[in-house]
Amino acid sequence: MTRTKEQRQTSATRVDDIERMFGARRYQPTADTPAMELRVTSGTKRTDDDWLVPKQLVADCVSGKLVLDFTRARCSRREIDIRVEVDAGAIVLIVPRGWRVDTDGVQPGAGSVANRVKLPRFPGAPLIRVTGQVDTGAVKARYAYRSPLRWLHRSR
Repeated sequence: MTRTKEQRQTSATRVDDIERMFGARRYQPTADTPAMELRVTSGTKRTDDDWLVPKQLVADCVSGKLVLDFTRARCSRREIDIRVEVDAGAIVLIVPRGWRVDTDGVQPGAGSVANRVKLPRFPGAPLIRVTGQVDTGAVKARYAYRSPLRWLHRSR
């Protein structure tokens, strides 16, 4: 069976169909939820389980490490605002490929700000805006590490 010219010019699946199949719109944002506050005075705290991402996050790290892992998070928002306050610790943002992280609003004192998220943003993927200040610590944004076997499969 041959396809008509109009059928050949139209894609077989649309973005809305893919989002409906994989449940991207299943978690609709609720009304104005309060900002999630994450604080670390010493030690390590991770958010690597299945968690719901609010519109605003406040991350405070005195000394230690705070890891915000968005790879398994449920996120239905297009923009996420993160306010960081880092003294001598480190805040690490781990995002899936296709997301974008904007760290231009972070003011580094004697600390450092590293953004390793360089790939272009996928249509409809979230944009994370990071603002705040870093005294002697670090704020890092990166993708999740992949094993050599994952590199061969290209599953992410």
